Amino acid sequence: MKHKLLSFLAGTVIALTGVAAPSLYSHSEPMTASAAVYASDETENYARTVAELVNSERAKQGLPALKYSLMLSQASQTRAEETVQLFSHTRPNGTSCFTVLKEQGISYTAAGENIAYGQKTPNAVMNAWMNSSGHRANILSKSFDHIGIGVVYRNGTYYWSQMFAASKSLDGESVTTTVTTTAPKVTTAPKTTTAPKVTTAPKTTTAPKVTTAPKTTTTRKAITAPQTTAPEVTAPDCNTSNCNSAKTLYDRVKCALAALRRCGLYC
Repeated sequence: MKHKLLSFLAGTVIALTGVAAPSLYSHSEPMTASAAVYASDETENYARTVAELVNSERAKQGLPALKYSLMLSQASQTRAEETVQLFSHTRPNGTSCFTVLKEQGISYTAAGENIAYGQKTPNAVMNAWMNSSGHRANILSKSFDHIGIGVVYRNGTYYWSQMFAASKSLDGESVTTTVTTTAPKVTTAPKTTTAPKVTTAPKTTTAPKVTTAPKTTTTRKAITAPQTTAPEVTAPDCNTSNCNSAKTLYDRVKCALAALRRCGLYC
């Protein structure tokens, strides 16, 4: 079964398509493949968030939670990368999307795939899938017991992939679907306890330097203004009493006239 839906949200083309391969069987192979490798912490947490949202939807229907598989997530990550090149359940090499499971060494009795692109958050892509009958059927299927999620970010667009499988070969490596939210990193926030550095603020007690303002007492230099004392104006030469020592009356009159002249009182 193949289902395809195109819709527009906020001017962005959002595409999603889902396919299931019920009762398919792949012979068991050595499990030598590696676990999912995501490009960033953000895409990894987006993947785990999608897995948790899937189980939340299943819980609403009374269905058991799917086990989050790292190996199945690697297969999903490969498929998400491939949908950047070709948005189809057919791989760029022309084979079925389920051949990626064999490449990962995963045997299964049933498998399914949901793909989408354009949605910017786990909630957005899950809303799109849950509003599409084909994708919803895969998410709520009783045939699967494991889930893997792929998330790729290219040129401003997110590409999403869900792979479902009924596989006992994955039981040994499956992990909880609980999202390892980046919130724990918030616990590193105690580094903000470095705020005690604020206690160094007492350095502001250096304000006593303001007490150096008394240097403004140097205004005392203004007291030197008395140098404007014009003692030079003291021209006591106007005192005619100095002329009494003259020998003759003529000399005394001459002396007095000279003193008055100097004082500007006689010209």
